[in-house]
Amino acid sequence: MMQKMVSFLLILVAGTFTLQAQKIVYSEPDRDDQRGMNFDIIGKLKGNYLVCKSSRNSYNITVFNAGMKVVDKVALDFLPDRIVNSDVLAYKEHFYLFYEYQRKNVVYAAAAKIGPDGKIIGEPYRLDTTVISSFANNKIYTILNSEDRQRIMVLKINSKDPASYVVTTSLFDANLGFIRKTALPVAMPERSDFLTEFAVDNEGGLAFVRASGTSQNDNINQVTLITRDELSDSFHLHDLDISKIFL
Repeated sequence: MMQKMVSFLLILVAGTFTLQAQKIVYSEPDRDDQRGMNFDIIGKLKGNYLVCKSSRNSYNITVFNAGMKVVDKVALDFLPDRIVNSDVLAYKEHFYLFYEYQRKNVVYAAAAKIGPDGKIIGEPYRLDTTVISSFANNKIYTILNSEDRQRIMVLKINSKDPASYVVTTSLFDANLGFIRKTALPVAMPERSDFLTEFAVDNEGGLAFVRASGTSQNDNINQVTLITRDELSDSFHLHDLDISKIFL
């Protein structure tokens, strides 16, 4: 028994000397980067590391190799002059850049498929449009994706009627192929009600929360879980017992 223990300790000690120290590689400072520039780290696609950089209305993809050396900078010159909001969703061999913009009184939700070289693949996708009465500084759309990234949802909320919001969703597959669109009302019985925590499951079902309190800055005292299956045309409401929970 003692001989086996000594042999195990020798193997363990020998193994510790074969471990390699962690190596950290930094990229060089980019002279074109400006103070206040926004960065979205896309991740590793086919050996390249991609970073989306934006400043005001200028967007580009910086492509790094494994040694964090800049391989290319690709200007996203297909984008409109003014982007209200943008999001990214990465896959193994490409990523989607979702963006929202306005022209006259129409707000557009769109997406571009971009490859590991930072260049657009094909033409941009138009996902949804909304007609509004004036210029909007705030975003209208929310982009959601399922955990397996096989379902993508474009969501917007019409809150003109404070007693009944309308939740509109457009569902797409992983190739941005259109599946279906729904617009369903959600009753808002209390003045302090608000909708939050939107999520999409792997089948395309939607779940979110309606919460309320005595005022906007007060504790939450009512929570309702709202769900809808992928092919359903109605919401299911589930009141949650939070009497022993401080929210």
